[in-house]
Amino acid sequence: MKYILLIVFLLLVATLAEGQEKHIRDSIDYSILLRRLESIENKILMQQKEDELKLLLEDADQLSTKQVKEEIDITKKFQSGERQQQGLNPNFSVLGDYYSAISSENNKFNQEPSNFTHGYNGIYMRSLELSMVASLDPFTRGKAFLDINKKGVSIEEAYMEIINLPLNMSLKAGVFFPEYGLLNRYHTHALPQFNRPQVCVSYFGLDGFNGMGLALNFLLPKLLFSDASSLDLSLVNGNYNNSFMSESPGNLLYVGHLKNFYDLSEASYLEYTISAIGGKNNDITQDFSWIGSFGIHYKWQPPSKSKYKSSDWRAELYYGSRETPLGIERSKGFYALFHNKVSARFWFGGRIGYSELPYDASQYIWDYTVNIDFWQSEFVFFRLQYQYNNRDIFNIMNEPVIYPSDHAVLLQISWAMGPHKHEAY
Repeated sequence: MKYILLIVFLLLVATLAEGQEKHIRDSIDYSILLRRLESIENKILMQQKEDELKLLLEDADQLSTKQVKEEIDITKKFQSGERQQQGLNPNFSVLGDYYSAISSENNKFNQEPSNFTHGYNGIYMRSLELSMVASLDPFTRGKAFLDINKKGVSIEEAYMEIINLPLNMSLKAGVFFPEYGLLNRYHTHALPQFNRPQVCVSYFGLDGFNGMGLALNFLLPKLLFSDASSLDLSLVNGNYNNSFMSESPGNLLYVGHLKNFYDLSEASYLEYTISAIGGKNNDITQDFSWIGSFGIHYKWQPPSKSKYKSSDWRAELYYGSRETPLGIERSKGFYALFHNKVSARFWFGGRIGYSELPYDASQYIWDYTVNIDFWQSEFVFFRLQYQYNNRDIFNIMNEPVIYPSDHAVLLQISWAMGPHKHEAY
């Protein structure tokens, strides 16, 4: 019995020893596993830090390369004069201006285009304009506008302009419309009504006056409490029109234009202009004419609602003096117009004007106009216009024929392709 108890005791001791040994082995294995996991985690963190550092180095290298490339491009452009071919190309635009007109009088002066009318009782392409505009260098820009119609191709404008000269001056040379009055710089398709006010037509023709010459623009110190003042002086070889009927190459016209600008609020401004032009009106008698004008322009366009509302009001008074073999012929005229945006696409406008003929003040014209414009987009618009011309003209264009009064309705369609649209010039 004693031996049996001893054997049992020895077996228990052996069992307990074996369990303790297993527990110790398990503890050792667990510690090894923990150390291995910590080692793996450390390696992963190190790898992540190395990846982040590598990305930062790559970004820094790319930025450095980009700066080097930009410096090389700038060097090529402004030092060596080399430019890419695409940068040399001007901006091209094409503008089409078509209309249909019906007049109550089927008179030859209404029917056919002339110095007084674009033509009625038919469908016409008034103009197809090709525009080319480019910067020639950092100091000079060039512009060219060709007018194509059934009479052929003519140059509306083709000039270069040097800007940022001393004395706040810029210089223009070539064929251009001089600064005169409120509307002479506008091409016909960009006018607020279908045609120019009758007083402008009587003195200078349907499309204003242009010519080959030079023009200087000066930004003046602020005059009479204005926010900006400018003076334009032009010397041009004028085109043939109702006031200056000389076609001699030496028929120089002297043009001056003063403008004062006032900011009334963040939504409105006012400007007034004083203009004068003088030159010979006849190649044979060498008589002299001069025409002066005073214009006021008010515009209201609230910044927060400019897409839907704006008002544009203009008024201008003309006075002319013309030497003739029989003495001095004095004439006058005026117009007042408005052009209001009433929604995102619709405009409503109107005009009243009076004009005496520059060569005979006893003959005159009153014109009354209302128009509705629909702008399908900034590139396409449609205009419906009614016009009444009350004329007392019995000797038009040296023909002893009465030019009757008439009512007229016009539908204008105008479109533009390219960056040059129907804006002011």
